[in-house]
Amino acid sequence: MKQGFIGGTFDPPHLGHLMLAQEALEQYSLEKVFFIPSRNPPHKNNRFVTDFSHRLHMLELAVEDNQRFQVADLDSRGFPSYTVDMLERVSSVDFKPCFIIGMDSLQEIHTWKQPMRVLELADVVVGTRPGTDLSSVNPDIMKKVTLFAFPGIWISSSDLRKRVLEGRSISYLVPESVESYIRSGGLYGAEKGH
Repeated sequence: MKQGFIGGTFDPPHLGHLMLAQEALEQYSLEKVFFIPSRNPPHKNNRFVTDFSHRLHMLELAVEDNQRFQVADLDSRGFPSYTVDMLERVSSVDFKPCFIIGMDSLQEIHTWKQPMRVLELADVVVGTRPGTDLSSVNPDIMKKVTLFAFPGIWISSSDLRKRVLEGRSISYLVPESVESYIRSGGLYGAEKGH
């Protein structure tokens, strides 16, 4: 059986991540989907990233109700988190993972470290929504990925952080357990205990 991997900063994890993973799991008959939180996301170095332990714990809370979802800490400590390095560690002659990304990641994949190597190491599947503009994606990359439609709603972690900071609700955008953790820990500027 094939296994899926979905990576990201997950700051915080939200229902869009879970929908994307679930749809890929069903469409590609995956046995399991592993969520890989980036310890040191290289593309986020212009902004503060929440401590890894919080992001890891929120992700564990987010997937706890799904037996086919699992969190795996596969990043090297102290080094930038590159997808290609993680895939080099999990791929082998006998195992080619299914790497799940969203359309926003596909549009930025040319900025990743060794993007063509990423496409060699894994079967890259991309969740898309109707009306998505693919014209900006390199045709050589498009030939090596598989697109699948998923009923995702547009949610961004940066918007969620902003909502919390402004005292607005994030209900129905993240799992209740994640929202509770954010509020109780005062993450993203939340008033503790609210």
